[in-house]
This record gives sequence, structure tokens and C-alpha cells, in this order.
Amino acid sequence: MKKRFAALFCTLALFLGFLSLSAWGAPTTIYLLAANDKMCDLPGNTLPVAVNGTIYIPYTVFDKDATGTDLGVYYGIKQDKGTILNLYSLNGNLTFTVNDSTCTDRDGNVMNFRAVIRNNIPYVPAQAVCSYFNLQYSFLVTPDRGTLIRICNSSASLSDLVFLSAASSAMLSRYNAVLQSMEPQPTPAVTATPSPTPTVTPTPSSPPGPTANPKEHVRVYVAIDASEAEGDLTLALPDGFQALFLFTPDSLPGQSALVRRALAGGHSVGLIPTGGTTEEALESLKRGNVLLSHIARTRTRIAAASGELAQALSAEGWRCWQSNVSGSTAATLLANLNTRRTEGRLTLPANSYTISQVTSQIRADGYHCRLPIETELG
Repeated sequence: MKKRFAALFCTLALFLGFLSLSAWGAPTTIYLLAANDKMCDLPGNTLPVAVNGTIYIPYTVFDKDATGTDLGVYYGIKQDKGTILNLYSLNGNLTFTVNDSTCTDRDGNVMNFRAVIRNNIPYVPAQAVCSYFNLQYSFLVTPDRGTLIRICNSSASLSDLVFLSAASSAMLSRYNAVLQSMEPQPTPAVTATPSPTPTVTPTPSSPPGPTANPKEHVRVYVAIDASEAEGDLTLALPDGFQALFLFTPDSLPGQSALVRRALAGGHSVGLIPTGGTTEEALESLKRGNVLLSHIARTRTRIAAASGELAQALSAEGWRCWQSNVSGSTAATLLANLNTRRTEGRLTLPANSYTISQVTSQIRADGYHCRLPIETELG
């Protein structure tokens, strides 16, 4: 009898425990992210997520300026006609068409994985992408600091075990911050106050006309210093947005593919002269045009120069590109552009994230965007 009672008691306890878990829900798994030997703090506090049992990571983990780690994989993104994300390295390329839930490699083969949108940005399947680009993917469960998703290339120096120990406090602080952000915030009490009797003001019978956008009358020209570009920077530009791609003559042999891609996309190409004197600058420009003629059967008369050098080059028939909007970040560039009343000229670095952010916002703000060509710079 006692054995039957004990068995009944255990069954009842298990049943009540099940009801408790069902009522309160299982604990939420918190995923943290690391690249090589460094924890990642990405824009918007984006973290890995699990979708139907698959771990997805934000594409910004491949932005070396955001993470401080160069994994050897880079990206371009277009969002004009649906989101298209391109991940590429020296040895491969993946194109995710998010709206169609498709992914193809550089040979056009359809892959059996896709990207998803989370936190308003594309996320990609971590293990599949790492496998394609020969990166190491680690799924590291801890008892009190969440689960760490670690992505490494050959530059990583710490083993997973050593890294977990070294990053213990950093992981714990991030884990606690995520937990705190998930706690429901108290709703402030609302005190009812009597509403004043509204005063009726006569309104005109005809509605006012639309407010004119003053930015429509500001001409904006964008150049990209592409001498040290890693990959196809044209993918970072919105569809139909044209820019001037600038190269030093010495960089042209290594950027021949980008030169041809830029020209094929309707962009213009210019040169950044080198040398300490006007004669040396002119000689470097001459050498640059010889290289351009071999690479793409084209020549240019656009040179990036300012001050006395610009005056000297102009006297020799060159059209000089000079920026009048400065800034080291996308936000600063856009803020300084906002102060221009008739014309803004921006030179962007060879960074896909900055190029995408700045040019997409320029278009959204309604500026009058124009392609920097020789006749426009006269």
C-alpha cells in the first residue's frame, strides 16, 4: 500500500511540475556572439537567434569596422527592390535574395539555405555560411552566461576552452544586460485630469498645399575612394545611384575588376595623383590613364586634388574633384551634408556599410543626386 501511495505521489508531483512549466514557459536561451578572440557588440545590439532549430547571425558580423575583426568575408547589400545580400571572399560568393527565400553561389547553384529578416536586418544561417567560407563555427553552452556562437578564421589564437575562460566576465555582463532588457517594465499610473473646453478656431475652406522639400534643390555628388577596396563596392549602392570611383595609379592593377564593374554600371572613374610636386602628380596621372586604357579601354580627365595642386592640374586641362562635406562616420557625413544649401560633394571610404548607409539616406532625403563627370566638374 505504501509503495502504491509513493508512486501516486511521484506521478502527481511530475504532473504539477509539468503544469508549472507550461504556465510559466521554459527559460529563454540567450545567444552571444564572438569573432575570433573578441566578443561582438554589433549595431542595434543585434544577437544570434534560433529559427526552427537553426542558429542565424546578423550579416554585420562580417563588417570588420563594426566588430573590429576581419574574418576575410565581406558583404554588399541592396534594399531598393527587395533585400539582396551578397557575402563574398577571395574564394567564394553567396547571394541571398531575402524576399524570394533563395540563395545562390557564384556559379549560380541554388543552395539549400536562406536568409531571414530579424531586428529589421538580414540574418544568415551561421553554420552553413561558415562551412561555405571555410570558417570555424562553435556552439558553446555555458551554465550561467548563455550560449556563445563563436566564428573564427585562421587568425584566431585562442581555443574555445581558453576563450570561454578569458571572456567569462565580458560574457556575464552581456548576458545580464540582455536579461535585464527582457524584464517587463512597470506601467506608470495614469492620473485622469479634466480636459479643458476646446476653443473652435475657424479654418480656411481650402487645404494647404504640400510642403516643398528644400533638399530637392541641393545637388549632391558622391565619390568613393576605392584604391583599397576589398570586393565589389558597386553592390553597396542603391539601384540607379551613380558615383565616381577614385583610384591611385598604383592601385589600378589590383582593382581592375572593380574598374570594369564600375564602368559597366554607369559610374565614372577618376584618379588620385601621387607625388610631392606638380610634375610628379602629372606623371602619375599619365601613368594611370595608360593603365586604364589597358584595363578598360578608357581614359579620364578627373583627378582628386585640392588647393594649389588643383589649380595647377586645372591649368593642364584636368577636372578636379574636391569634397566640401567632411566626416569620419555615416552620421557625421549626413549631418554635415544637411548644412549645404546648393551643392554637396562627399568622398566615401571603401567601406560597404558606410557607402550603403550614406547613399541610401541621401536618396531617402530627396536630394538631387548627380553623377560626377567631367562636364559637371568644370
